[in-house]
Amino acid sequence: MSWFKLNRSLHRDIGYFCIGMTLVFAISGIALNHIHQFNSNYQVSRESHTLQFNSDKLETPEFEAWLLRELALSNPVKARFWQDRNTYKLFLEGTTLYLNPHTNQVLVEQVKPRFLLRQLNFLHLNEARAAWMWFSDFYAFLLIYLALSSLFMVKGKKGVWGPRGLLVLAGFAAPIGFVAFYSS
Repeated sequence: MSWFKLNRSLHRDIGYFCIGMTLVFAISGIALNHIHQFNSNYQVSRESHTLQFNSDKLETPEFEAWLLRELALSNPVKARFWQDRNTYKLFLEGTTLYLNPHTNQVLVEQVKPRFLLRQLNFLHLNEARAAWMWFSDFYAFLLIYLALSSLFMVKGKKGVWGPRGLLVLAGFAAPIGFVAFYSS
């Protein structure tokens, strides 16, 4: 078998192996790039309610039980405190209640992990630590191989020594341009 055929076979098979990892890093990378526009780890919902309640009984177990029934919430209260003189906070599992006794307003804020995207971000940000770091390094090594081996996929003028070489140069020029423009 010639070197070119071996290179093609390795490039193809390693490329197939890297598809899953590439999708993990690409999808989570896009989500993490836009973290300032939306929370890619958690979905936060807020709902406002007006309830008639007696603020004198605010800090009693009876009031909490009544409030949870009114809001159709079943998780028990884990903690409570006055955030300021107008806001009393109650913490439930995955839910925070903000009560304003002066206006009888209750804001219900619920936080739920986003399906799959939270797990992809977990991997991308290396929250799994050592084991994932070594696998990520292995994946990076495979990407380096794929990049370099692609230079030898096509021979002659139709390969990297022809017009397609300009694409390789453009691939280097893009990050260099960003570094030059944004680092000054």
